[in-house]
Amino acid sequence: MWSGLQFQRVIDGGVVKKIAVFVFSLIVLTGCAKKVKTADQLFNEGMMSVKEKDFGDAVVKLKEALSKDLPPSKKEIASFALAESYFNKGDYVEAAVQYREFLTLYPASKYAKEALYKLGICYMKMIKGPQWDQQFTYKAIDVFTQFLAKYPEDKLSDKVSQLLNMCRKVLAEHEIYIGQTYDILKKFTASANRYREVMSVYSDVEPEDKLLYLLGRARFYTYIQANEEIKNLQEQLEVEKEKLAKAETEDEKKVSENRISLILSDIEKWRKEEEFGREEGRKLLGELIYRYPDSPYARKAKEILKGKVILDKVKIENPVKKSFWKRFFETI
Repeated sequence: MWSGLQFQRVIDGGVVKKIAVFVFSLIVLTGCAKKVKTADQLFNEGMMSVKEKDFGDAVVKLKEALSKDLPPSKKEIASFALAESYFNKGDYVEAAVQYREFLTLYPASKYAKEALYKLGICYMKMIKGPQWDQQFTYKAIDVFTQFLAKYPEDKLSDKVSQLLNMCRKVLAEHEIYIGQTYDILKKFTASANRYREVMSVYSDVEPEDKLLYLLGRARFYTYIQANEEIKNLQEQLEVEKEKLAKAETEDEKKVSENRISLILSDIEKWRKEEEFGREEGRKLLGELIYRYPDSPYARKAKEILKGKVILDKVKIENPVKKSFWKRFFETI
């Protein structure tokens, strides 16, 4: 049997526990209520972080502010400030996403010009170099072309033109890189097509002596590829002649005869290509020597014309190296 005093203690203990739980819950709820911030508060804090150059905190605050019910005028500012914060903290992938979204939502904004310019810079920052995939180079070119079309008289137009040509230089070097890969494989007709493309489209950003050398060399050495192709075709020809000799029906004979005819035609084409390529290469290399006598490529051209086979690679230039970006951000 419990005494009255013991019973009272149990009751008092239970009441105390309930009171303690209630007070604790009240404290937690009150604390949570204090942590919930309005869109305006988050916007103001985010903009303050931008001002203080705490871009990581700015991203967090502005993203949360934009997820809430901000007035349209503040949404526009917050959206641009968020893109700028990503840009300034070096997250160019997210910055590009945000700039694109901003330009879609606010094409007439007073910040649109800056957003378009920075979007192009973001794409340029994602360019690895001429040896890699060029999707971001094409995107940067597209953005800078849009900028010059929309703001031809803007103070940034000269810088944008320079950046555009730099991107074009990357594409030119990319084509040269592929062309030289074909040269190593002795596929000179393919490499010549790449060099012609560069001469046709990118001659304003590539030295002419280098292009004359690369195209002239590829055309002059076409005979190497032609001899290999003719050798393979002659082997095929012998196989088809054997098949023709063993043919038992008229249909089998016709098939072999047609194949032989096609092979002979291909052999003749390669013989003509060998002759024409060598002559064209000789002219291009001669033009190089005449017009650029002091060029290092002219010296190599002379050796090639004397019969030396030179297939060393021309150095691939990367105009968007780290040193460029260091200089660029000092003047931006």
